[in-house]
Amino acid sequence: MANPYKRLLALMPTTPRQVGEVISISGSRVRVDLVGGGVRTCQGDAEVGSMVYVEGDQIIGEAPSLPVVMIEV
Repeated sequence: MANPYKRLLALMPTTPRQVGEVISISGSRVRVDLVGGGVRTCQGDAEVGSMVYVEGDQIIGEAPSLPVVMIEV
């Protein structure tokens, strides 16, 4: 029987999935302004101004355009 902790880790993604807004497109490269802060250059299909899911350097898909509220504790 495999170690239960290792089995749990195998279920977790290795790279986080983030949400961001597309700010520019240059050929196949897309610059995404991430909701948590920062800008990432990715590959994929998107339109300027749309919200997308980003995993690693790939655009996974379109994200819903919902309002974002940042709360400091």
